Amino acid sequence: MSTSSTLATAQRFLADQSVTRMFGTRLISFGPQSVVVELDIRPGITNRHGAVHDGIVAYAADTALAFAGGAALGREVVTSGLTIDYIAPAVGDTLRAHGMVVSVTGDRAACRCELHAVTADGAETLVAVAQGSLTAPVPSVPIPAAPLPAGPEELPPAQQEKEQKATRAAAVRLGRIGTPTIQQVLTDRRRTGDNDDGATVALVIEGGGMRGIISASMAAVIEREGILDSVDMIVGTSAGAVNAAALAVGAAGAMAESYAEVFASPEFIDVRRIARGRPVIDGSRIVEHVDHLLNIGSAAGTDWAGRLAMVATDVETGRAEALTDFADRDDLISCLHASGLLPLLAGDPVQWRGRRWLDGGIVEAVPVVTAAARGATHAIVLATRPPGTQPAYGAADVVVERYLRRMNPELAAAYRGRPHRYRETLQQVRDGWSNGMSTLALTPRLQDPLPGRLDRDQISLRAAREGAEASARDSLGFLL
Repeated sequence: MSTSSTLATAQRFLADQSVTRMFGTRLISFGPQSVVVELDIRPGITNRHGAVHDGIVAYAADTALAFAGGAALGREVVTSGLTIDYIAPAVGDTLRAHGMVVSVTGDRAACRCELHAVTADGAETLVAVAQGSLTAPVPSVPIPAAPLPAGPEELPPAQQEKEQKATRAAAVRLGRIGTPTIQQVLTDRRRTGDNDDGATVALVIEGGGMRGIISASMAAVIEREGILDSVDMIVGTSAGAVNAAALAVGAAGAMAESYAEVFASPEFIDVRRIARGRPVIDGSRIVEHVDHLLNIGSAAGTDWAGRLAMVATDVETGRAEALTDFADRDDLISCLHASGLLPLLAGDPVQWRGRRWLDGGIVEAVPVVTAAARGATHAIVLATRPPGTQPAYGAADVVVERYLRRMNPELAAAYRGRPHRYRETLQQVRDGWSNGMSTLALTPRLQDPLPGRLDRDQISLRAAREGAEASARDSLGFLL
């Protein structure tokens, strides 16, 4: 069966669905490893901001995943599991969903989908990533299997080389069998000193206020042992963004020291300010003092400027976004302030780059989704809580949720779902695979001290620093 006839048959399967006619969904390509589905972005499926409704984005992802799974299994399939992470508003002319097969076992296919908003001039914006499990029920209605590509003997040499390079790149990106793990990539890079291996390694850093001493201490181990030479990008949220900037200028060790020795002071954090109607945390003073001590603003003029991302939450959209490509020192410092602006505790949102920003941890405490969206295929993740734990949600959080709801209900919903989302993300990272990336988690141990985000007890902070360093060295033992 030819490729064109197989595509036409699959298109008829899609056209038989009433929801297809409702949205005008189109099957653009249909192959053994991937499919592409598109639909036009029009007023009937967008919200008041002109972005495609999240439920319709999920529908497009599910459709692409289902056809990718059907192509792989050669049978009609049903979706048995679907997770989706929204990265940016789907604004443009076309919503394009690219479904890709990750693995096939028996009657089950694991697939991944990347969704882009495409403008009239062809510019693409990654708006969401999804992962799904597709199952072929028994009995099943057969559908035509996608044809295999031409064998090497049918292709000219130049085309063979192009296909081989594309296959290697796809293997890294999709996590197919045989793709090297993060441990293998780091080991090879350390041995050869060569990072040109088709992988993109991200260092992902969680914050957590004063609990950031944990990720800072882990980053100090990475700095001290020269492991940063094997990293292609650094992505940090909140205090993790400050730790990322310190690492970029070679000051991670000094940053880890400063939590207990400098910033555990009422000059920077003081709950008594509530009585005077002032923010508990002086975020602007903190980042300015970090710059004064460690010269982190100088990262704006280094090679790291385009490879360093600070995750903040846009108040109007309720989405986490990566602030990067810093124009100068002031730009970088202001982005740090925006990334760490804890709602209520640190005052009003930061006004910067023409928008209002809050703490990136509202949406993405452990910014693995942002790392994947920026092209990472492998990630070292520095987390500040032990496995199996999650942020608490108490009376103070109810007050914060109400405050966020007055600004944007989507912010409140994101804040409410933060504990569950955190636990799920950390479990994926611990399992070694998250959002299409091979992952290595560095976390404190259950017996290690765990500071609170407003903790100013120097003894407990120093103990947390020592525990985090020991834990990091254990996790990185295969490299040391």
